[in-house]
Order: sequence, then structure tokens, then C-alpha cells
Amino acid sequence: MGSISTITQQQIFDLRTMSVQNYFDRDSMLTATIPPGINGYNNGVAGDAVPYTIGNDDIMSIILLVCLVVVTISVSRSREFISKQIRNFFYIQHDSEAITETSPELRFQVIMVLINILLLGIASYIYITETVVHPFKIGDNYGLMGIMAAIFLAFFLIKWLIISIVNITFFDSKKNIQWMHLQLFFHAMEGGLMFPLVLLLVYFNFDAEKALFCFVVILILNKLLTFYKCWSIFFRQNGGILQTFLYFCALEITPLLAFAGAWLAMTDFLKVNF
Repeated sequence: MGSISTITQQQIFDLRTMSVQNYFDRDSMLTATIPPGINGYNNGVAGDAVPYTIGNDDIMSIILLVCLVVVTISVSRSREFISKQIRNFFYIQHDSEAITETSPELRFQVIMVLINILLLGIASYIYITETVVHPFKIGDNYGLMGIMAAIFLAFFLIKWLIISIVNITFFDSKKNIQWMHLQLFFHAMEGGLMFPLVLLLVYFNFDAEKALFCFVVILILNKLLTFYKCWSIFFRQNGGILQTFLYFCALEITPLLAFAGAWLAMTDFLKVNF
């Protein structure tokens, strides 16, 4: 009788356990929280992975936060320099006047140019991933952003090298230094204008086509101001509007169009063509 009572109690315990499990099995909210394969629960299927976005990337958020801090500190320390450049933009500087930029001001501009290159690489990555349907040969998102930033860096270095060679050949050193400082300031300010645009792209799902339009507007404004300073620095005394136009097309427009073609060719090479 003792053994029979023990078996009966064990069976009763098993029946109660099965009843409890069946009750919880009918609760879809509960079983959805239990991972598949745990304690025999295999209900449901694994969902699709969350697509990668820069806004959800902690590393990119840290990089953008560091850029924000650097830009804020640099601009706050160089407010006088920026205001002086804006006030004196339409002032005709004579050859006898020396360049008055200090070392911190030059460092500020170099840092802003590097940040501009990084932001252009991030914006290019966002644009091609949203507009190009085909997958890319490089699966690493950081690698793809690095390639885009490297393309812009190579463009700036090659362009400045060509401009330096041409200017040394045809103009004196004071005008060359004045022009290079102006180019550095323009690209630094371009980085400051690009930063809010990149933040909109990353965290506020700003449309890529609208962002491209805003970038084109910034670029056109940059080129118009560059055309004016090109005339005032190199060709004002001769009244050479035609020479200014030729210089501007040869060293500003042509490299930009060549870079656009190279960028499109690189994008086509990186994507997988079926």
C-alpha cells in the first residue's frame, strides 16, 4: 500500500504540472517572452533583425558628440576671428598688408576642415545607402564611411596641390598666401554649415534628396563668394573679368565636376551589380 500511494502521489503531481503548463501555453503574451528552446517552449519564429542606422550606432553618436564639442569650443574661442573675416570680406586687401592670422586661428580652421571631410563622408554614406538599391561589396559600415571620407580628403589635397602649383607659376607669394588662407576659411565655414545638416540626416530622418539640395545651395554660395575673392585678389588691378572666369572654371568648376564623376564611378564600383 505504501508503494502504491507513492506512485499515485507522483502521478497526481505530474498531472498538476502538465495542467499548469497547458494553462500558460494558452497565454500568448507569456509564451512570447520565453526564448525558443527553453523548457520545451518552441512557439513562434525569430523576427527580422533591426536594420543598421547611424542614429542607433553608439560609436557614431560618440563621434558626432565629440565633433559637436570640438566645434562649439573652437567657434567660441574664434568668434572674434570669424567676425573679423566676415566684416573684412568685401574689403580690398593690398599687397603690402600682412596676414594677421594667429596659430590658434589656423588650428581652428584646420580642425573645421577635417570635421567637414568627416561629415561629408557620413552624409555620402547616408545618401548612397538610401538611394542605391544594390548591396555593397564592403559590408562594414565604418569601412564604407571611411572610404567616402578618404575620397573627399584626396579631392581637397589634390585640388590644393594643383592650385598651389598654378598660383606659384603666375602670381606672387603674398597673393598665393592670401588665397590659400581664404580657401581654408571657406572650407572651415562649410564644415560649420554641414554639421546641422548631418545631424538632421542622422537623428531626424531628414530626406536625402532635400539634404542634397541644401548641400548644393551651400556649395553654390561658396563658389559665388570664391569667384568674387578670386577677382579681388588676382585680377582686380587688370580688370580681368574674362581671366577671372577662366581661372575660376579651370581651378574650381573643372575639379568639382571631375570629382563628381570620380565619386559616381567609385559608388558604382563599390555596389554589387547583378
